Amino acid sequence: MDESVVVRTGPSVFAVAPAISEDTGASEPPSGLSETTSAAVSRRAYLALATGSLAFVLGTVNVTVTNVAFTDIRASFHGVSPSVTGWILTGYSLAFAGTMLVGGRLADRYGRLLVFRLGLAGLLVSSLLAGLAPGIGFLLVARSLQGMCGALTVPASLALVLDQFPPARRASVIGIWAAAGMVASGLAPGLAAFVLEVGSWRWIYLVLVPIAGLGLAGSARYMTETVQRDLSRPLDLLGMSMGSGAVFLIVLATLQSPVWGWSSPNTLGCFAAAGVLLPLFVWRSGRHPEPLFDPRLFRVRSFAVANVAVGLAMVNAFTSWYLWPQFLREVWGFGNLAVGLAFTPSPIVSAAVAVVGGRWADRHGFRGLLTGAAALATAGNLWMWLFLDERVAFWFAFFPPTVLFGLGMGVLASQLNSAALRDVPAGSIATANGVHQSLRYAIGGTGVAIAIAVLNDAHEVWRYDALWFGLGCSQILVVPLFFFAYPRGRS
Repeated sequence: MDESVVVRTGPSVFAVAPAISEDTGASEPPSGLSETTSAAVSRRAYLALATGSLAFVLGTVNVTVTNVAFTDIRASFHGVSPSVTGWILTGYSLAFAGTMLVGGRLADRYGRLLVFRLGLAGLLVSSLLAGLAPGIGFLLVARSLQGMCGALTVPASLALVLDQFPPARRASVIGIWAAAGMVASGLAPGLAAFVLEVGSWRWIYLVLVPIAGLGLAGSARYMTETVQRDLSRPLDLLGMSMGSGAVFLIVLATLQSPVWGWSSPNTLGCFAAAGVLLPLFVWRSGRHPEPLFDPRLFRVRSFAVANVAVGLAMVNAFTSWYLWPQFLREVWGFGNLAVGLAFTPSPIVSAAVAVVGGRWADRHGFRGLLTGAAALATAGNLWMWLFLDERVAFWFAFFPPTVLFGLGMGVLASQLNSAALRDVPAGSIATANGVHQSLRYAIGGTGVAIAIAVLNDAHEVWRYDALWFGLGCSQILVVPLFFFAYPRGRS
């Protein structure tokens, strides 16, 4: 039986296309998704996609690029504790995730192209500041600015591209865009290791400056505005503070728990305050005339299921990309160059299957594809839990599970994004994408913070084993979730 869902975003009210029948398959795509009806796509559209993907790369590469540089950064700033250097990574993830909702809403409200360009310009400046940072405090501020500016570019980068492609190519386009960011996240630690082998850690940020400039040039040449400004009602600034504050408190408590203690008043107070702020944020968002995000978007079943799944999967992805170089360097004693080479196969495999996965999803839908991908990623985690120990056995204990992980995560990281946006109308793409990406990086950043707390700068194998097992348990839950709860067919 078909059912319709009415969702309000800001002042507009729109009806989402009828939900997919569990028995009959596809429904019609939401009207207004794209004016392009021909299968032929212009060269300009692909260059716009390349520009949007490049911006996503800039935003996501900063999440993991610092993973192998902690030792070098700590050596540059004497007397800095591991918990402080951890904020170089977590501070970016926190700012990136906490600002993502704002970035998506501002893009749909003030103009996607304007917000996209402002974010790229901010990334250019903040990357330069991070590379030239004279002290640890300056670096932490620069990294936070990078996170906030990256969050402005990511939601708009996809919304600016989709209208240039026909609806039948939607999963492939989102898959390519998402795969670019995911592969960049996976490759970043390895590439950073190569940079550290030949130069200072500062270059892992300075090399981003010309890339941001290239993105600005591409936005001027290949992108056009896709939404009209709507300033009729004030934004919910209080709700924005509530949502961002809750995420901040959760990550703060997780990261600082080794210093404060898990049962200390500071840790428990942060978790308690976050537990109050989150439901208040959801309650207020459902009643404000111009909310930061509309909770009724989660009445769209495909959007709701995919966003639960992205939390389960991305805590695995970002935590694994943090743990791999730590294990190789601290347990096996690999140098920077060896770490870079060890990292390379998994993201390359991910890139290949992400593109193929998008084509499959366009033809057959997401349900079976993502169920199988989650099983492969879980197998990679469990392989590490069973066989990875102090003995250096790269070709048996490390290489196979990272390839399995790459096969599964290449599809998950790219196509969960497509699956979430499948039934979202065009006018709310940037806002919905902002919600999805915010969840992705908030949960991913929290996972890294938990890993830092569990390791506590003591790289014993049992600590890694506990994390591999926990990540595998989280990942396997995606299998029944998608198999039983996600709508069948295509939209």
